[in-house]
Amino acid sequence: MADTTKIKTVIEPNVRNWLSKQFPGHVFKEKPIRLTTGESYTFDAVAEDASIVAAILSNRAKTRTGRENTGGVRKALSEIGYLKAAPEGVKKVMVFTDDDFYQLIQRRATRLGTWPIQMIVCKLPPHLEAVLREVLDKASHEQRAAE
Repeated sequence: MADTTKIKTVIEPNVRNWLSKQFPGHVFKEKPIRLTTGESYTFDAVAEDASIVAAILSNRAKTRTGRENTGGVRKALSEIGYLKAAPEGVKKVMVFTDDDFYQLIQRRATRLGTWPIQMIVCKLPPHLEAVLREVLDKASHEQRAAE
C-alpha cells in the first residue's frame, strides 16, 4: 500500500493554515463532528468553535494513464454527503489542492446538489506541490503494478 502519510502530515496542515487566513480568527484542526444522522465523522479541518467544517481533497482529476480518477471522484462525492450531514448553521467547505479536480467534482456533483457547500481551491506553494506530486505518483505506480 502506498505511503500517503505526507498528505496528512505535510499537505493538510498547510491547507489548514491557509484556511485560517481565508476565515480570519479561526484555527483549524482535524476533529470528529457529530452529524445530523447521529453518527460522528472526522473532518480534515474544523474550526475551534466548530462553526466551520472542511474536507481537504488532494486528488488529481486524471490517473497516470489519462483516465478520470474514479476513486478520487467517489471519495469526493462521499465527502459531500458527510458535509451535507454536518449540523445546520455550520459553514461547510470543500478545499481542493488541484484546480482540474475541483472542476471535475463541480461537474460530477451537480446531480447531488452541493448547496450549501462552498468549494474552493488552495494553490499549494511549489515545494509542497512537488511533495504532493511525488506522493501521488508513487501511489499511482503502486496501484498500476497491483492491477
